[in-house]
Amino acid sequence: MKKSWMNFVCILLCILIPFALIASLGFFIPSQFDRTFLGELKYKVDRLYSIDEPKIVVIGGSSVPFGVDSVLLEEAVGMPVVNFGLYATLGTKMMLDLSLDAIKEGDVVVIAPETDPQTYSLYFNAEAAWQACDSDFSILLKMSSDDYSAMFGGYWKYASQKLKYALGSEHLDPSGIYNRASFNEYGDISYSRPYNVMMLGYDTNTPVSFSTDIISDDFVDYVNSYTEKAEKKGAKVFVSFSPMNEDAIPLDTDLETLAAFTSYIDEKFTAARISDPNCFIYQSGYFYDSNFHVNDAGMVLHTATLAGDLAAALDTPLLKEIDIPPVPEKPEIPDDPIDEYDENEKYFVMSELEVAGKTVGYAIVGTTDEGKTQTVLTTPKVYNKMKVIRISEGAFAGCGALKEIYVETTINQLINGAFADAPSLEKVHILEPDPNMIEVDCFVDGATDGLCRGMNTKARFYVPAESFNDYSLGYFWWKYSEYLLPEQ
Repeated sequence: MKKSWMNFVCILLCILIPFALIASLGFFIPSQFDRTFLGELKYKVDRLYSIDEPKIVVIGGSSVPFGVDSVLLEEAVGMPVVNFGLYATLGTKMMLDLSLDAIKEGDVVVIAPETDPQTYSLYFNAEAAWQACDSDFSILLKMSSDDYSAMFGGYWKYASQKLKYALGSEHLDPSGIYNRASFNEYGDISYSRPYNVMMLGYDTNTPVSFSTDIISDDFVDYVNSYTEKAEKKGAKVFVSFSPMNEDAIPLDTDLETLAAFTSYIDEKFTAARISDPNCFIYQSGYFYDSNFHVNDAGMVLHTATLAGDLAAALDTPLLKEIDIPPVPEKPEIPDDPIDEYDENEKYFVMSELEVAGKTVGYAIVGTTDEGKTQTVLTTPKVYNKMKVIRISEGAFAGCGALKEIYVETTINQLINGAFADAPSLEKVHILEPDPNMIEVDCFVDGATDGLCRGMNTKARFYVPAESFNDYSLGYFWWKYSEYLLPEQ
C-alpha cells in the first residue's frame, strides 16, 4: 500500500513539475513584446495613474493614439489629457477596466470606440492582453476578474511564443509604424504619416456602418455600469466617436440612418453624447492606413473637433483656436515599369477598380476554366497594362485541384473570403515583404472569419522568412498569426 502511494506521488510530481516549469516561463523569461505596438500599454497605464489633478481620459482603440494630439487638446481645453486607446484587439472593455480605479473627482472620461461591431461589444483577446502585460505584470491586477478564465486559457500560447522569441537570435523589434517607439510620452502616435497610403483611399474590408446592430446590449450595460461608478467618484463620462473615412461609408447610408444611430446611442447609454457623428466623418485624404487611423493633418482636425465638443459639454471657452490644415495631397509616385503582358493572366477573371471614375487597377474576381484545372497558380502582376492589386471574395471558388497560390507583390488588398471554396488549397505564398502593404480585415477572429472565411482549415499563409515576425506581430495580420508560417 505504501509503495503504491509513493508511486502515485512520483507520477503526480512527474506531471506537476514540468507543468509548473512551463507555467513559470511566461513570468520569468525577460520581456519579449516590450518593443511591439502592444508594449505601449504599460506606459499608458503609468501615465493614467500618475496624474492626480483633474484630467481628460480618452478611451477607445487605436484610433485614439492615431487621432488625438494630447498637447494640442490640453492647450485647447486646459486640462491634462491621457490618451488611453491602443488596439481594438484588446477590446474596449479592457481599456474601461484598466482605467476605472484611476478615475477621480473632477475627471472627464470620453468613450470613443471605432464604429465597428468588435469595439462596440465586450470582445476580449487574452493572447493580446498577455503580450500587452508582458512589460509589467502588475497590470493584471487592474483587470476585471471576469477575464481571468480567458487569461488562463490564453496563457499557454503566450508562454510558448515568448519562449520561442526568447530563444531567437534577435529581440523582437517590428519595423515601421507599429512599434512602441512610434509613441510619444503622452501615448500619441508621433510617427510621421504625411498622407493617405491606401491604394483606393479607404480599406474595403472594414466599411463604416451606422447600423444600430453593431452595438451589443451587454456592451451598453457595461458602459452604463462604468458610467455609474465613475460618476459616483465625481467624474463626468461622455460618449463621442472615432475618426471615420467618408469613402468607407456604404452608399445607402443617409441622414436618416445617422439620425437613427445617434438616437439609439442617446436612448441606450446613460453617459451624454457630446458629438455628432457627421462631424467626425472626414475626407479620405485625412486618413493614413485604415478607415479609423488619421494622418498628421487628420490628427489636428480630429483633435480640434473633439476639443470643440468637450468645451461645449463642459461649458468652458476654448483656450486655443486650432487651425485646420488642408487635405494632404498624395504625391505622384512613379510606378515601377510594368510589362504589357503577364502570362498568368489567362488563368484569371478580372474586374476594373475605380477611384473617382478613373480605373486604377484590376481585381481578381474568379478563375477561367483553364485556371480551375491548375494545381499551382501565381497571380498576375499586370492586366491591360495596369497593376492587379486585389483578390476579391471567392476568387478561387471551384478550383478543386488547386494546392498552392503565389500572391505577387502588386496585390495589396485581400478581401474577406478571398481563398474560400478551394478544398485542396494548403499553401498561400505571400511574396510581399512588408505586411503593412497588404490590407486585410483586422477586426475579426482569424479562426472563423475575415481572410480565413471558407478557407480549407489546413491552409496556411507562407510569408518571407525575414518578415515573419513583422507579419506575426503586425497590426493588421496579428489576428491571423496562427495561420502564418515562414518560407523555408
